[in-house]
Amino acid sequence: MTRLRYRPLLDSRTAPLAHRVIRAARSPEWPSSDYKVERFVSRRHRLLAAPVPKVASRTIQEMMGRLSPPDMVEVHESPDAMREHFGDLFAFSFVRNPWARIYSCWADKIEDAFTVGKVLILSRFAGLRPFMPFEEFVEWLETEAGSDAHADRHWLSQTEHLRTSSGEPIVDFVGRMEAFEEGLAEIERRSGVTLPRVEALNVKTSSDAYRVAYSPRARSIVGSRYLADIETYGYVF
Repeated sequence: MTRLRYRPLLDSRTAPLAHRVIRAARSPEWPSSDYKVERFVSRRHRLLAAPVPKVASRTIQEMMGRLSPPDMVEVHESPDAMREHFGDLFAFSFVRNPWARIYSCWADKIEDAFTVGKVLILSRFAGLRPFMPFEEFVEWLETEAGSDAHADRHWLSQTEHLRTSSGEPIVDFVGRMEAFEEGLAEIERRSGVTLPRVEALNVKTSSDAYRVAYSPRARSIVGSRYLADIETYGYVF
C-alpha cells in the first residue's frame, strides 16, 4: 500500500498552502547535503546497486528485487559508509545527461508537487515552492541555497553521489541511462549475474523533452552548476 505522504492528496491550492505552513515551522538553517540515498544489496549474488536519484532508480530497484533467488535488502548509506560496508561486492550505477536530469527533477518534484512527500522536500529549502517555473528553479540552483553544499539528493551532483569524501569511486561500473541496455549487458558480463528486465518505472518525461524547455541562459546555468558531471561523464547538451 502506498504510504500517505506519497499519495497525490494535494491540488494547486492546497499544495502551496501546505508548503507555507510547513516552511514556517522549519528551522531557518540551511540543510546539509543529502548523501544517504537508497542502495540495493544482494549478498547472495554479490551485487550492489547504487542508483543516482532521477536516473532510473526505481527501475533498478525493481530489477534487484526480482533477482532469483531473491535476497535484496535496501539500505540507506552515505558513499563513505557504502564503500566501507560493501566494498567486497560488485557495485554499479548509472548516470544521466545533467540537463535532462534537472528537467526531470523539476517535472517530478516541483511541477507535480501534489503529494505531502514532495512538499516536505521543497519546504526544506528557502526559495523553492510548488509549481515554480522551470527557469526559476534553474536560477535557484546557482545560488548558495541550491549548491551541492546543501542539496537534496534529487539535484545533488552525480559525481557527489558516486565518490567518497576523499574522492574515491564507490562503484565498479558506471553506465549511461541513454544506453541503459548496453550498460546492463556490461554489468552482467562483469558480475556473472543475470538481471531481470522490467518496464521503466516513474517516467515523467520523454528522453528528449528537456531540449525545448531550456532557454540559452538556463542551459548555461546548468552547464556551470553541473560542470563536474559534464566533464567526468562526457555529456553535451
